[in-house]
Amino acid sequence: MSQVLGNELTEALLNRLSGRNIEPHEGKIIPIVTVDEAGWPHPALLSYYEIVAKNARNIDMALWKDSSTANNLRKTGKVTLMISDHEVNYYLKGSVEESQAEMTGAPAVSRFRISLEQVIEDQEPNAEITTGLTYRRMTQRDPNDFAAKVFRGLKEG
Repeated sequence: MSQVLGNELTEALLNRLSGRNIEPHEGKIIPIVTVDEAGWPHPALLSYYEIVAKNARNIDMALWKDSSTANNLRKTGKVTLMISDHEVNYYLKGSVEESQAEMTGAPAVSRFRISLEQVIEDQEPNAEITTGLTYRRMTQRDPNDFAAKVFRGLKEG
């Protein structure tokens, strides 16, 4: 059953998305949805290395600057993120502005700032979420790989 919690992250969501403890979220996917030029929902997938909550109302997100998702955000200024994992299911809806066309040290990536408008929890009492979408890295994460570099930029900026 869905319930609107307001326009701020819960303390648990803020901790999850803050970037302070990313290791437990390696391999987890955050689906996002924008709207394309034809009015269709356009899904995309992010990792926890591409998103950092700056505070309870604002989230920074890194996207390939020439991607359809980035272009959709520039046109509509709206996004929905889905945080789904074991016993966790939230939809985060917000307005978006591009805050950096080319991120420092990662010019192929743009930074977007999400201002939350709705945080919705969706938990069915008799249907426990057992897992979210996940991926498996083929090699161990190198602290100097591109995703780690972009993540550090999101945290610092």
